[in-house]
Amino acid sequence: MTRTTDNPTHRVPVQDRAEKSRARILHEARIVFARQGFDAANVRDIAAAAETRHSMIRYHFGSKEQLWREAVRDMFEVLDKAIDLDTADVPPIDGLEGFKDLLRRYIRHCAANPDHARIMVSEAMIGGERLQWIVDNFLIPRREAIAQRLVRASTLEQLPDLNPLSFLYITTSVCQMPFVLAHEVQALFGIDVRKPEIVDAHIESVLNLFFQYRAD
Repeated sequence: MTRTTDNPTHRVPVQDRAEKSRARILHEARIVFARQGFDAANVRDIAAAAETRHSMIRYHFGSKEQLWREAVRDMFEVLDKAIDLDTADVPPIDGLEGFKDLLRRYIRHCAANPDHARIMVSEAMIGGERLQWIVDNFLIPRREAIAQRLVRASTLEQLPDLNPLSFLYITTSVCQMPFVLAHEVQALFGIDVRKPEIVDAHIESVLNLFFQYRAD
């Protein structure tokens, strides 16, 4: 009798476990890369944090460089989902409320994923091939999509008169920074910025900062 091994009911649980293992590795890799930087990060530390073996990371990703790239790719996919850049079939909200909605979504993403900004700051300070890879593969492709979102979502005359470059970095900084510096905030004020009420308060503060300036 011929033994059949290609059983779909057996493959699905194995595939599901592999996908969960991969996702857990990417999550822990982002944390380690954000805290230690690429050069200091140790793959064995990532494996231990993900509760897996070093050999499993090599199986899924091959090298440390490829693991870093996949962790960065995954973090941008998480960002796209958070601010609806990956939802082409659902048009963004227009007008002032659309811009506020974009800010709220982005701040909540920053609160939940502070390692995104930490990795970006680390790579931006160093410069070089890894940063250029991020710019070419993620920042440039998303720049036009975000610009279109801002055109649709914002009523620019209701905002302060700012240079577009300044506007971009002021906006990202004010949304991100309390969460990027969460340990400093905890040490200085004894506040956990991850608490929902603190996130909500920061959202309202950012909205008040932008929209207290009204055109006559």
